[in-house]
Amino acid sequence: MFEQDYIMRQIKEMTAVIARVFFGRKTYKSFPMLEEAERQKAFALIEQIQNGEPKKAVEELDRLTDNNTKENLIIGLEFFSQLSDMSEQILLKDGYSLVNARRDFTKFAKKFGLEQMTDLYFGENESEEVSE
Repeated sequence: MFEQDYIMRQIKEMTAVIARVFFGRKTYKSFPMLEEAERQKAFALIEQIQNGEPKKAVEELDRLTDNNTKENLIIGLEFFSQLSDMSEQILLKDGYSLVNARRDFTKFAKKFGLEQMTDLYFGENESEEVSE
């Protein structure tokens, strides 16, 4: 549990740093930096996770981030921050896992040239094995 809390704290700090770099604002929340339309997209994706549809939400985020704007980067970072807040048991119940989240975050980060952030968000990967 302690390790997961530590990773969560790191994810939130990294999201805030990236948001500050791209938007030039000093804040620890990325949502206020988004325009209303982008904020609604992020909320809709997060709502899908909460409704037990993490796979569907990740697919939608993948489509959204084909247009790799800085706003879509912030939406994705906030999305994965919220996703990683969920317990592994809840994700597994919905047919998803933190292993899947790591894989999906890596794919997301590559779109923005930030694939090295995966280890910062999820810790070093001891096993490259990915479950479906």
